[in-house]
Amino acid sequence: MPKWDYRKIEYDTIDKERIAPNDFLFKVVAIASFIEITSDLYERNLVEFYAGDEAIVGWLESTWEPEEIQHGKALRRYVERVWPDFDWESAYADFREEYGALCTLDEFQPTRAKEMLARMVVETGTSTLYRAMHDYAESIDEPILAEIAHNIHKDEVYHYEQFDKGFEKYNREEELSRAEITKVIYARLKMANDEDIAIAHKYIAPDEDFEAFRLKTREFAKKYYPYKMAVKMLMHPLHLHRHIENATASSVQKALQIMGI
Repeated sequence: MPKWDYRKIEYDTIDKERIAPNDFLFKVVAIASFIEITSDLYERNLVEFYAGDEAIVGWLESTWEPEEIQHGKALRRYVERVWPDFDWESAYADFREEYGALCTLDEFQPTRAKEMLARMVVETGTSTLYRAMHDYAESIDEPILAEIAHNIHKDEVYHYEQFDKGFEKYNREEELSRAEITKVIYARLKMANDEDIAIAHKYIAPDEDFEAFRLKTREFAKKYYPYKMAVKMLMHPLHLHRHIENATASSVQKALQIMGI
C-alpha cells in the first residue's frame, strides 16, 4: 500500500503559465512518467524470477508495484496539468508497445543474488534522479513538483533497502566475490544508461535529436545530481572498509560522469 496518495496533491495550484515553457522539464517528467507506470511489466518478470520466495513475491505485489505505478500516475497528472496539449495516452501506448517487447527475463542476471544487485543499481538511479528533480524544482520555485519528487525519492530509497536485504539473503548462499559484484553493478549501469529513456524520448519529442537531449541532461546532472549519494549506494554491496571506500569514491564518481550519468 503506497505511503502517500498522489490524488491529494494540489495540482491546481501549479503556475503552469510559468512552468509550461520549460521544454527540458517537460521531457524529463514525461519520460519518467512513462518508465514508472510501466512497472507492471518489471513486476511480472520479477515475480516469475523469484517464484517460491513468498516474502519477496508478496512484497513485490503488495508494495513495490503499487508504489511504482503511483509514481507514474503522479507524474502523468503533472504532465497533463502543465502541458495539456501533449497526448500522453497515445504516446505512452507507442512507447509501451516497443519497450514492452524488451522487458523479458532474458535481460535478467543469471542468479537471484545478482539480480537483486541489478535492482539495487536501478533503485540507485531512480532515487538519485528524483533527489535531483526535487532540488531542481526548488531552484525554480515549483513546490508541487518538489513535493512529488520528494515523495518518490523516499519510496525509491526504501525499495533500494529492500532489494539490499534480498541481496544479502541470497548472497549468503552464492557468496559472490567483490569482483563479481563489481561486474554486475557495471553491467547494469551500462544497460540502464539510455535504452528506456531513448525509446521514451522518441515518442515524447520525435522531432528532437536524442543526443541533444542527452547533452542537456548532462548539464542538469553537473548542477543537481547527487553523485556522493549515488556512489555510496553503488559501493554499499561491496562492504569495503570506510577508508578504502572513501579512497575509491572519487574514481567511481568520475566513471559515472564519463558514462553520462
